[in-house]
Amino acid sequence: MRLLNLVFIFCALSATTVIPIQANQQAQSNDGLLHIGWAQVDITPQKPVALIGQLHKRISRGVMDPLTATALALETRKADDSIEQAIMVSCDVIYIRKAVSDRLKKVIKSRIPDFDSEKLFLNATHTHTAPGFIDGAFKGLYDVSKDEGVMKASEYADYFIEHAAKAAVEAWKARKPGAMSWGLGHAVVGMNRRSTYFDGSAAMYGGTNIDTFAGIEGYEDHGVEMIFFWNPDRKLTGVLVNIACTSQETENLNEISADFWHDVRIELRKRISEDIFVFPQTAAAGDLSPHLMFRKRAEDAMRDLRGLSRRQEIARRIADAVEDILPLAKKYVDSKVRFEHRVARLNMPEHEGGVLPFYNTDPVTPIEFHVLRLGDIAIATNPFELYLDYGIRMKARSPAALTFLVQTACQQSGYLPTAKAVKGGGYSADKFIVGPEGGQVLVNQTIRLINEMWN
Repeated sequence: MRLLNLVFIFCALSATTVIPIQANQQAQSNDGLLHIGWAQVDITPQKPVALIGQLHKRISRGVMDPLTATALALETRKADDSIEQAIMVSCDVIYIRKAVSDRLKKVIKSRIPDFDSEKLFLNATHTHTAPGFIDGAFKGLYDVSKDEGVMKASEYADYFIEHAAKAAVEAWKARKPGAMSWGLGHAVVGMNRRSTYFDGSAAMYGGTNIDTFAGIEGYEDHGVEMIFFWNPDRKLTGVLVNIACTSQETENLNEISADFWHDVRIELRKRISEDIFVFPQTAAAGDLSPHLMFRKRAEDAMRDLRGLSRRQEIARRIADAVEDILPLAKKYVDSKVRFEHRVARLNMPEHEGGVLPFYNTDPVTPIEFHVLRLGDIAIATNPFELYLDYGIRMKARSPAALTFLVQTACQQSGYLPTAKAVKGGGYSADKFIVGPEGGQVLVNQTIRLINEMWN
């Protein structure tokens, strides 16, 4: 039996400001035998849709490649007793909306009675060539009410929920005894996309070949963090791949597309097995993207010599990293792991003087986030397009051997920029709800929960 305790944790923003967390904490956290289930479904709309992610309306003219939802069900068991559980669903969409997540949980609660639906969470790969979920979002920029034959965002939400639920249920029912291992590789995919200038200003994708260019604003993280999942015969069933980069290499298309993760799936299945599942996660990458900021001609020349598109080049790099680590990951496969999963709600402070973004966001009082321990590794979600510095703070302070961060999960809360970005201004740092002080609250509370699991 699972016992859910209501835990209140308080964090002082200053001497007088207190922010509460409400967390579901499991009293029992023993090691158990790992059970794993996988499923993948197609979530490609069957009609034209408005593609979300640019500052103009694009009605899809076709499908370049399918959108998918990949579900991973995890459970630890002792005999017939369930110790801990989670269902994660990675989706080829730009973001997750709270209303969609809440509706999906209700569906799951009715269809999987032996699963705690609060322990379901979704993350987005942040492709800019997929539909949204809410009519009238983005201040009507993508309104299709007068476009004949075009699927409304709310219609797609219904379609998405039904198919995501199918994936979650199939994954849960498919769970079988298995094992896991983790690995760390490297691939240059995400680049900091903010240029700074001698006058103190900054701009996203700002020009770099001008005499006022001072440098690139922030850091980059080229780690490829992986979890490998195996059946009892030590055959690989799937791999979770986490990188600090959003899926928006071909973000201006007028066709539906999963962007470079489609190419990654093709490449990994070609190299390893057609049967493996590929589960993408995006780490903190609010100020990163796959777009090149300088040295473009040389990069393109090398890519042309390989005969690859830019998306295929990204897929090659990620697949190289996975293939390089796979033989090492086979050496320490564990079937009995410590697994803990906490669901937390945190009231985030809204930035004083902050300007609401043009896009609609979900409430930040509270946000929902999940923190998991799976053996030696930690996984922590957040609902923001979170600037990398916050992710580095979490990774550096975490006691886990490797800490997987998952942005654009559970709900849509907009950009969360750093203090230096706010000072420089520019898109992604000029309109936001939660600012640098809130970012540090998120860091501190995430680390607090991870520390409790290791203590």
